[in-house]
Amino acid sequence: MELLRTFAPGAFAYGLASWSWLGVHGKTPRFTTVFGDVFLESLEGWWFLDTIEGSLELRWSTAVEMYTELDSADGRADLLLEDLCREVLDAGTRPRPDEVLAFSPHPAIGGRLHADHVAPLRFELALRLTGEMHHQLRATLDPTPSPLLLGHVDPPVPAAALSWDPTEHDRRP
Repeated sequence: MELLRTFAPGAFAYGLASWSWLGVHGKTPRFTTVFGDVFLESLEGWWFLDTIEGSLELRWSTAVEMYTELDSADGRADLLLEDLCREVLDAGTRPRPDEVLAFSPHPAIGGRLHADHVAPLRFELALRLTGEMHHQLRATLDPTPSPLLLGHVDPPVPAAALSWDPTEHDRRP
């Protein structure tokens, strides 16, 4: 199984639409890992969209630096998850050309990085779903209002006053 995969521009566009909150615009997707992590190119260099962590990082200044890391043992282990790919292959799972390997349940919501939790899924769907999941998880963890609301946030509701005061109604004989 190839550790790097390429997809049609439309598949990238559909999948990356759910990652706009992370700042993927202005970057050109070039290829992915078997697990759907995306390598994007921009004028600044090469970016890595980690779909497991839900992060986007400017990681390499040049393609030479990127490929050097991907060819290293550490790069194959950490970025490409080569050992997990071998376990998945040994279990008989092979993604079709339009698929990547997806985790179910995803590690961000309690799943494990294990071959038993991996199944092939169409690339654009896997990327779209993980982007939406990470966006929802972040919204849950950081409930601050969007700056787009421009101060149109309802003021906090004061705690309700007790309508019954137990000390006033204490009528012991």
